[in-house]
Amino acid sequence: MAAIVENERPGVISAVAGTPFKLSWSAIFGGAFVALGVWILLYTLGLALGLSSVDPNDPGSARSAGIGTGIWSLIAPLIALFIGGFVAARSAGVLDKGGGALHGAVLWGLTTLAGTVLLGMTLSSLLGTAFRATSSVVGATGSAVVGAASQGGEAASTFGLDANDALGPINQRLAEEGAPPITADQLQKATGDVLNTALRTGNLDREVLIGSIVKETDLTRQDAEVVAGRVEQQFTAAKGKLGQVGQQVQQGALQAADTTGRVFWGVFGALLLGLVSSILGATLGVSRRQRVHAEGVVVPEARREVRT
Repeated sequence: MAAIVENERPGVISAVAGTPFKLSWSAIFGGAFVALGVWILLYTLGLALGLSSVDPNDPGSARSAGIGTGIWSLIAPLIALFIGGFVAARSAGVLDKGGGALHGAVLWGLTTLAGTVLLGMTLSSLLGTAFRATSSVVGATGSAVVGAASQGGEAASTFGLDANDALGPINQRLAEEGAPPITADQLQKATGDVLNTALRTGNLDREVLIGSIVKETDLTRQDAEVVAGRVEQQFTAAKGKLGQVGQQVQQGALQAADTTGRVFWGVFGALLLGLVSSILGATLGVSRRQRVHAEGVVVPEARREVRT
C-alpha cells in the first residue's frame, strides 16, 4: 500500500518578495513640519526658562542663564529632528530600515534648509534697523576719505601734514628780512598734485616737490629744499602710521578668520549630530509591519514523499 506524506525538506526555505519602497515626500514634508514645530516649541521653552531664571539683583545669573540657554539651543534641534524622523518613517508606508534611514537623511536636509532660511530672515529683520542706522555714517566716512584723496590741501591735513609747521623756519627768516611770508594756501597749492600722487603710489618724489614749491611760491631752490624736507618727514611719519594701522587691520582679520573657523567647526558638528539624530529616529520609526511588507515573509517549502 502506498502512502503520500508531506513534510518539510531540511535546508530549503523559500520567501515571498515584499513591495519595494519609494521615497514618500508627503511623509518627509509631514516629518519636517513636525520637526520645525517641535524645534520652535522646545526653543521657546528654553528661552522662557532661561529668562525666568534671571535675578535682577544678581548680575551673575544672566551669565548662567545664557550658558543654559545656549546648551539647550543645541539639544532642542536634536530632539526635534529625532521626532521628525520618527514621524516621517512611521507614516511613509512600506519601508525597511534602510528606507527609514534614507527618509531621515532627506528630512534632515529639508529641515536644515528651512531652518537656515527662517533663521536668516529673523536675523535680517533684527539687524535691518542697525544696518540702516549705520549706513549713513559709513557713507559719510567713505565720502570724506574720497574727498581727502582727491584734494591736495585736505589730503595733507587728513594724513597729518601740517603746512604751517613745514613753513615755520622759512617764514621766520622771511619775517626777519621784512619779506612777505609764504602762506599755507600757497604751499597746499604747490604740494597738492604731488601729495595725491604720493598717496596713490606710496612714494613721494622729492625733485618734483621741490620744483613745484619753487614755481608756486617763488622761493629759492635752497629754501624749497628745506620746506620739501619737512614735508617729506611728515609724509614719512604719516605713512608709517598708516602702515601700523594696516598691520593692525590685517592682524584683526586673521584673528577673525581663526575665530570664524572654530565657529564653523562647531556648526559642522551640530549639523552632523542633527543628521545622526534624524536617521536614528527614522530607523527606529519603522514598524515591524512596515518591514514585513517591504522585506517579504519566509515560507517553508513542503515536499511530497511516496511510501509503499
